[in-house]
Formats: sequence, C-alpha cells, structure tokens
Amino acid sequence: MAYLDSMGTRGERLKKARLEAGYRTATDAARSLGIPYPTYAAHENGSRQYEADEAVVYARKFKVPIEWLLTGKGGVVSPLPNTPLASVPVIGIVRAGIWQDINAGDNSLYEVVPAAPDAPAEWQYAFTVEGTSLDKIAQPGDILVCLDCIKSRLDIQDGDLVIVEWSRFGGQMVERTAKRIRRSISGIELWPESNDPAFQEPLRLDGAVDGDTIEVRAKVLWIMKRP
Repeated sequence: MAYLDSMGTRGERLKKARLEAGYRTATDAARSLGIPYPTYAAHENGSRQYEADEAVVYARKFKVPIEWLLTGKGGVVSPLPNTPLASVPVIGIVRAGIWQDINAGDNSLYEVVPAAPDAPAEWQYAFTVEGTSLDKIAQPGDILVCLDCIKSRLDIQDGDLVIVEWSRFGGQMVERTAKRIRRSISGIELWPESNDPAFQEPLRLDGAVDGDTIEVRAKVLWIMKRP
C-alpha cells in the first residue's frame, strides 16, 4: 500500500500519477490511454482541467483514487490487478422532443464503451446524447454511462442525473431524456440541464396523461466526452 501527498493542482497530481505508473512521457500515457496527445497534455499542464468522467479513466489507468486526482484527498493506494476495463453496450439515444419507435434502430456512435468502475458492468448500459436538451453538461456525441435502477435496486437521490422515459401507445413510442432529480413539497420534479429556451420546464413523475407513463430508468454514473 502506498501513500500519495495532496500536492497542488489537478494537473500536477495527474503528472505524478502518470510517473508513478511508469509512463515516462505524456506521449506514452496518451498513446496507452487511446486519447489525443493534445487533450492529455492540456490536462496535465493545467491549460484545460479534466472533469470527473475523465478522472475515472485516469484513475483506473494509473491505479490511483479518483478522489485524490480531483481533490487531493484520499491518497491511499491499494494495489489493483492489471485487468482491462469492462465494457457496456450503447443501446440508444437521449434527446428531448423526439419520439422514438422502440423497434427502430438508432445512430449510436459506438457499440461498446468502458463501464464505470464503481458498479457491476452487467447492471450498466449507455446512451448517446443528441440535440441540445443536455447542453449545460453534455454535447451531441457524448456518451452517458448509466446504472439500471431495477437491476441495482438503486434509491435515487435528490440531485442525481437520471434517464427518464416518457412512453405512450403502450410503450411503443418513447421520448428518452436525461434530467436532474429535484424533490419539492409537491413531489419529485425532473429538471433539464439545458441552455436551450425550448427545454426549461421540469417534468413531474406524476405528470403523465392519457395513458402515458413517465419513469426513471437509470442513474447517469459518468459522462464520456467525445474527443
């Protein structure tokens, strides 16, 4: 078991993790990670700060705690086996305002993506973001890696980002979106993370009419940014 200090910036901690993992240069690390060198180099030199989803990938690769990379805390490292990341399927798209036939195909960019490391891969799947209904935190082409609520018996918490499915015609047509859980005295509200004026009003879980249903299907564990 090794101990990491709470040194400086995220970029400085990333460089230390890279060196401790045996990658002598940023070029070597970027090549092994399969990401563009300018992206990795910007994260390490601090010209562009990496976010939580990217920290997941770095922490797994360099075998350091995610919390330490992001905050400088939790710098106790236990040895991890050098095993590949599990993969999960991309099963569809999220896009507000678009009704999808559940029997139709989709335009997902990838067939599989890495699973989030903090939950069993068999409980996870992913969606591709389309449109502007999530543009505060995710752009078209980004991937939402999700944890299925039923399989995991997950208790959704206030503030969670979740996949919401609005179904009609007996479930034949579905509008699938990602929204933020907000609990109020009147019930659970589902708020958009969008700058688009068209997507500013919240949904209510009990707001479906005419035989429609609204349900929370999954929790978003991390957002995989497009290159």
